[in-house]
Amino acid sequence: MELTSLIDKFKPKRSGQSRVYAVVQPHAIYFSSDDSSLDIPDKLSIGQGEWTQLLQDVLAKLPQSAELDVVLHPGLYQDFQIDKPNLPKEEWNSALPFLLKDLTSERVSDLVADAFELPNTNKLQVYVVSKSLVLNLNQIALSQGHVLDRVLIEDDIWGLLAGELNHFLLLQRSEQGSYQLRAYVNNRCVFHRTLRGVIAPVSGPESGDLALDGAALELQRSIDYLSSQLKGASLHHLKISCDGEDNLALADSLADRVSVKVSSLDDDNTESGVLVVSQANLLRANYINLYPQHLKPKKEYLTLGYMVASWCVVAAVLLLVSGFFHYQASQLEQSLASHQAKAATLSSQLSRLQVQLQKHQPAAEKVAAVARLKNEIQSKKDSLKAVGEYDESQQLGYSGVMKSLAEIGRNDISLNSITMNANSLDIVGLARNAQAIPSWINQFKTELNLVGRTFEKLKISRNEQQLITFELKSKQGTN
Repeated sequence: MELTSLIDKFKPKRSGQSRVYAVVQPHAIYFSSDDSSLDIPDKLSIGQGEWTQLLQDVLAKLPQSAELDVVLHPGLYQDFQIDKPNLPKEEWNSALPFLLKDLTSERVSDLVADAFELPNTNKLQVYVVSKSLVLNLNQIALSQGHVLDRVLIEDDIWGLLAGELNHFLLLQRSEQGSYQLRAYVNNRCVFHRTLRGVIAPVSGPESGDLALDGAALELQRSIDYLSSQLKGASLHHLKISCDGEDNLALADSLADRVSVKVSSLDDDNTESGVLVVSQANLLRANYINLYPQHLKPKKEYLTLGYMVASWCVVAAVLLLVSGFFHYQASQLEQSLASHQAKAATLSSQLSRLQVQLQKHQPAAEKVAAVARLKNEIQSKKDSLKAVGEYDESQQLGYSGVMKSLAEIGRNDISLNSITMNANSLDIVGLARNAQAIPSWINQFKTELNLVGRTFEKLKISRNEQQLITFELKSKQGTN
């Protein structure tokens, strides 16, 4: 992408500006605008003055900036047909003046041109205007705070005024102007000729049949020429719009003298300038514009002033950033010095505490004595715990248990041995029969010293004398 194209993308776009149309005719300038709030005249007669001065006076009275489109009449531009050059369309505006150097007497550097392709041919319809005129219009607009947007031609607007007709002929004359014959194909002017020797008015009581015959003859010659030259387009309709004429009467008079259908373009005999200015807003970007982009003033974004200002701004920003970082560094240095001072103080305190700690370290003999005392204390605690495990029955002895066993004594049970401690009661004895053993054990519930004692093992057998023996083993952890 070119640098200029890149810069154009960042240029501010004009928005909200009113658009003013100025249609220049030989005798007057007609104005219109898309902003109804603008106090702008509909028409100003040129008289003896310069029309550019009238345009400047009108622009000077506008209350706000506007974009200006100027529509020129045929007397201010020329048109030619040339072979289509082998160039990209984007380069036509620059190259066309050089291609016309043999067709015009003016210098190439003094011309501005634009063109469009003629249908079904390899030719261009070229329109040329003096560069000085375009630059003067731009200067007038700029001097009053406005923008010259386009310089248009009258031929393009007439092609949009025939209603549904796309292919037609037009006989047109503006006040104080000459009779113009134009041929339109697809609403674009492909032929333009000024009828020489035809003097206004052609119709009416002031003129006779001779004037009509002369005009008709000129028209028929052009019609015959176009019939032979234009291929793929039939022109069978002639429209009439001539200032100073009764267009309906002129159309009726010419209808009998030419070989095509003739009718009036406007039945109200509206002035040409009024018709053109009313439709000027219909011209879009694809129509002829004699104010090409390369002539428009370009704002220099990289001028020396801008560069110096940019450097000053950058230098100011760098100074601010440098000052900020310098201030931040000074704050950090102060914070670092404060922390270093605190670290030195804490280090000094640590040294003093370590010296004090060394002074308070116990002697080895004291440590050993403390260990011996701890062991002695622990052994005494263990002794106290063992003493505490003795229950009330231990403190009272085992007489209660023995007495209870005696109370439940039976003839069928004989005890051989009794083993007792704090947690267990083991009994070995003889029984007359096996059934007597559980019955005897069940009697433990009736004795206070035996209640709650349980046995985890009962062994019953016979001895050598064939007597029944039993062994009761207490359940560990019970009383």
